[in-house]
Amino acid sequence: MNNVTAIVPLLRQQAGLEFRILAGRADAVATEREWESTRRRLIAYPEALRAILETAGVLQRTPEAVSVWDVTAFGGSQ
Repeated sequence: MNNVTAIVPLLRQQAGLEFRILAGRADAVATEREWESTRRRLIAYPEALRAILETAGVLQRTPEAVSVWDVTAFGGSQ
């Protein structure tokens, strides 16, 4: 479950960065670099990411709205 604990904040960070990029902020290039770095960190935990995405689908939520508790309650992995 440690991997899920690491991934949930990263998903929230990614969503915030995507919002900043789409909003056309002046720091979009730096934000995009940070987004790419966050994405690479997310990809390092495929099982935890899959568990979060599956839980989000079951709960009909966006992935960044899913908590660690939600994943454990719905039988997510690691």
